[in-house]
Amino acid sequence: MTVNMQQTQKRLNILDLRDSPWVDGPGRTILDCAQSLEGERFHFIIGSFSGGAQKTSEYAEEAKRRQLELAVIKETKAFDMNVVRQINDLIDQHDIDVVHTHDFRSNLYGLYCARKKSIPVISTVHGWIANDLKGKLYRLIDKIQLRFFDHIVSVSARTAGLLKKAWINNKKLTIISNALKTEQYLPDKQNNAFRKELDASDNTLLIANIGRLSPEKGQLAFLQAGLAVYQQNPNIKLILIGIGPDETILQDFVQQNNMQDYVVFAGFRKDMIDIYNSIDLVVQSSYTEGMPNVVLEALLMEVPVIATDVGGTAEVLQDQKTGLLIQAGDHDELVKQIQLFVSQPDKLRGMA
Repeated sequence: MTVNMQQTQKRLNILDLRDSPWVDGPGRTILDCAQSLEGERFHFIIGSFSGGAQKTSEYAEEAKRRQLELAVIKETKAFDMNVVRQINDLIDQHDIDVVHTHDFRSNLYGLYCARKKSIPVISTVHGWIANDLKGKLYRLIDKIQLRFFDHIVSVSARTAGLLKKAWINNKKLTIISNALKTEQYLPDKQNNAFRKELDASDNTLLIANIGRLSPEKGQLAFLQAGLAVYQQNPNIKLILIGIGPDETILQDFVQQNNMQDYVVFAGFRKDMIDIYNSIDLVVQSSYTEGMPNVVLEALLMEVPVIATDVGGTAEVLQDQKTGLLIQAGDHDELVKQIQLFVSQPDKLRGMA
């Protein structure tokens, strides 16, 4: 299915559906794209799911702050047929030309509604989270339903490879790597606001892990490596930036190993530029990724990066040239590379 010539003569109305309350990497990419394209040729309606007592979300509030048109889709359970009615109403009310989806549930709802309304539907695949049996089942179903989309965008070549293995037609698959607005990421190493907040001396190396506190992000591996490094190099602080379901598990590990003096749970932050200006190293210890915005952000902010070679990471981080790549789950190698940075910080700073 394609957009016909009559449709291309007018502004294209795009319903962008995403099932997440957070302004994380994919969230910022979606909103940056919509904000950049909004105008005479394209108009975006940002569809944000809202369930139960939750009246709004960080994602919805950020869409409003950027003056994008927001549509809150209310739901009472994980799979609510009332959501179908609301999406169909949005398609009619806004004369939607294209439905654009980003994750399992928005794919499911978006595909069904777009087909009912006979309009094109596109999905951007940012990667999958499959930490348990339910997650693995959702990933399997998602790969099957993606075969019925009109077009699919993959955020990395490696993710595109996984889609091809799932029998996605190569003719309707496009790779568009994640991108950032570079003018928003200007390093200023005189800005030490976050270091002051932590009351950390200039000699203390701030080593950060940034992302949702969740098994696939590997924060426990980060802490385990940090524990080994600290025993040889006590002039470090480990910073966890983010919130998520693993927070209690990670805090218990810190307590059990008496790491309270050098581990900081910074939570969800909106002042990431200040944080990048203060930290000395980013460690991405993920077991799975699509195209990690954290790596892009860190490199733009001239912060050294040690990252696992998952998803599209190696497509933006050249090992031994612009950072260090290790295999996911390799504890000894992670310890070794962090210790290398601690002993020779200028080497990695030069790469960044």
